[in-house]
Amino acid sequence: MKFTKKEIVYLDPLHTAKTLVLVYLCFSVPIVLLALFVAFVRDGSIPGFTVVSALILNALLGFGLLWIACKVYNWVADKFGGIELALRDLPDEIETE
Repeated sequence: MKFTKKEIVYLDPLHTAKTLVLVYLCFSVPIVLLALFVAFVRDGSIPGFTVVSALILNALLGFGLLWIACKVYNWVADKFGGIELALRDLPDEIETE
């Protein structure tokens, strides 16, 4: 089996941060909904504003930190080399979605 060696030398900070924050929110929203349910069962009320503001703050803070992380990665990849990947070609009969 033959592999093609590739190196990630640049990550677009804006695009990468946006994409990863959206993926992160897909995982955090169900957890927040569970926390809302537990709060409702325990206290009889839903702390809606607190939860919504926490989600927004979490997304903004996550976006900012991911943007910084991409900038740092790009600097490190420029100075020392990026993450190396081994890729292989897929057979033609495998369909991708």
